[in-house]
Amino acid sequence: MSNYDQILFVDREKKVRGFQKLLEPTTRQAVMLIEAPRDMGKTWLLSKMQHHCQEQTARIPVAIIDFRNPREIHEIQDMLGLIRLLRRKLGDTPHFNDLNATINSVTSSPVAAGQGTDAQRGTLRQMMEQAFSLDDIQSITFDLKFDYENLSGTTKTAKIRALIQTSERLQRLADLITICRQMRPNLDWSQAEQEVGEGETAVSTPNDTRVPDQNGQIWADTEMERRRAERLINDAFFACLETIMQETRQIVLLFDSMEEAPDTAEQWIRNELLLRLRDGQIQEAVIIITGRKTPDLTDLDIKHLTVQTDLEPFTEEHVREYFEERRKLSGLDIRTIVLTSGGVPGALAMMADRATTTRQDDDDFFSDL
Repeated sequence: MSNYDQILFVDREKKVRGFQKLLEPTTRQAVMLIEAPRDMGKTWLLSKMQHHCQEQTARIPVAIIDFRNPREIHEIQDMLGLIRLLRRKLGDTPHFNDLNATINSVTSSPVAAGQGTDAQRGTLRQMMEQAFSLDDIQSITFDLKFDYENLSGTTKTAKIRALIQTSERLQRLADLITICRQMRPNLDWSQAEQEVGEGETAVSTPNDTRVPDQNGQIWADTEMERRRAERLINDAFFACLETIMQETRQIVLLFDSMEEAPDTAEQWIRNELLLRLRDGQIQEAVIIITGRKTPDLTDLDIKHLTVQTDLEPFTEEHVREYFEERRKLSGLDIRTIVLTSGGVPGALAMMADRATTTRQDDDDFFSDL
């Protein structure tokens, strides 16, 4: 079907009202599954819902992901890619600072080897590895008021690297070196201090300043470390959603063409998003999932939160409204159009496009021949 056009939207008022009912504070359900064949208008319906959220009277943060969109699929290479896509769709505001900070703390820089943080802070890292034990690193982390458990890795080298990355992200490298000097005053820390640069200041990032995501990939030596990094990222993402919902009351997430979703995305929706919704961690989220085939969520035990529905073909009344009132096409045999198209919105749109093109292409040059 063609791109969504509010002016051409016909029917589906009952589904839209159902969506609006989900947004009401007294409604228990929070998930709507819409299953329908091809060309039945699932994407247009989601676009209508998105438009409602963006209206001045609603102003609800909303993200829509189309799993048929090659560009979006390219971004969803893993769980982190999906979260970054959702963050971007929701506006990538300073509300996501803690998420970005967490991502930066467990990912590696994408810049070329020799030009990233490891190279730029090489002296500091090497000195810390030689001068401190793992217990010392834990003590330094405590002095900086960082959470030691949030530093990725289990080895001393990994913890030091994560500590330096976290300190740099929060502009606390100067503080880190000061503590190192206090613990090992016999060592010359001037070279490490020079690497930090004169521009470093011992202050945290203000709440109204955006902390950028350095766009690195998850850095982990083992599968256990990778899972731990993913858990930290997920926890941070949903904590940010909670912060947003405290201000806006709700967030709406729309997932289109679920049958085309990569396994990574489907697993995340099932095992992270829907389970947290079930367990009350994101109580004010509303989730709409459409597809030619929607997922079976029986094992998640969320039937009490779920509404299952479909989309019916247009009636003759709706077909007439679409052609005559919306597309401004008159003199057509509406009954025949209904029978030919089966009332399928996608087929009706193509027929209307064809009728419009034919009329525009008429040329009176041949009218007298």
